[in-house]
Amino acid sequence: MKIRAAIATFLLILASTFCSAQYGRHGLTSAVEVTNVAISIRTSQDSPVKDARVEIHDMSGGVIASGYTNAGGILEVSGRFASGTYEVTATHGLIEARDRFHISGGGASMSLRLPADTDQENAAGGNATVSVAQYKVPDKARKMFRKAQEALGKSKIDEATENLRKALEIYPKYAEALCLRGVLKIDRQDRDGAIADLDEAIQIDSSYAMSYFALGAVYNLMSRFDDALRALERGTTLAPTAWQGYFEAAKAQIGKADYIAALKQLDKAQVLSRQNYPPINLLKGHTLLALKQYPEAMVELEAFLQKAPKDPQSNAAQQMLTRARAFAATEK
Repeated sequence: MKIRAAIATFLLILASTFCSAQYGRHGLTSAVEVTNVAISIRTSQDSPVKDARVEIHDMSGGVIASGYTNAGGILEVSGRFASGTYEVTATHGLIEARDRFHISGGGASMSLRLPADTDQENAAGGNATVSVAQYKVPDKARKMFRKAQEALGKSKIDEATENLRKALEIYPKYAEALCLRGVLKIDRQDRDGAIADLDEAIQIDSSYAMSYFALGAVYNLMSRFDDALRALERGTTLAPTAWQGYFEAAKAQIGKADYIAALKQLDKAQVLSRQNYPPINLLKGHTLLALKQYPEAMVELEAFLQKAPKDPQSNAAQQMLTRARAFAATEK
């Protein structure tokens, strides 16, 4: 099983490339010299956010620079940027914010606030962005965890596993590291091992929603759909704006043949993901086909094939689309 197929849902949060900047996808002929681009990430209470993941995207969606904020909540990037509008996304745990800014020459800066109604702030009574368990993690363990994220983002699975081992050797009660190790065990078909890691992560930090999402994914693979829904309900309570929980819940509902409930979950996931995750379209197309809503199913399947024409599931999607078209034609 390829790593992308097994844990793609979780990589969007847990895996990221840890570097100060990434260039090379774009030509520099129209670029202007920018001595410094400074991105400031603040909480809703106007406090700086350390270790927030920041990405600068061009308007086609390509990542042209990325990194993590310092103790002052700032990421500084130097390089050559083409004049124009860019989008900045910032993530911290399960919190995400995004905005646009314009570069026309010289230096550029912007400030981005994380939303107030986030799982981490709610879990901490609105006064903090990380849990008590997260505060206890030593810096050395965090460093190894980031190296694991970097390796995973590059599909270097063995390297990621080794760095997670080192992180947990330094601090065995590192919930995020246990969660990520559990996700890697899902990919290796070690479901019992994954459940053990995820249960331990939840015992250490019951406010970390990703552990519940990953646990729900394991239960879905084991056809334990009611157990999956219980875990996912807890996760979405902690992180009501995270689309991953609704996506996995839809899988559980499909497993129970409750397609109407699944469609509601997928609608939520689609809105929250800003329709950027093609598997949502695929699963929604499958659900609509089961509900005999053929024109709607065709729209979702065509969207999936347009967004991800080389996806391993593209052949299955094309077959479903052919069926939907045939059924729709018989109803005319």
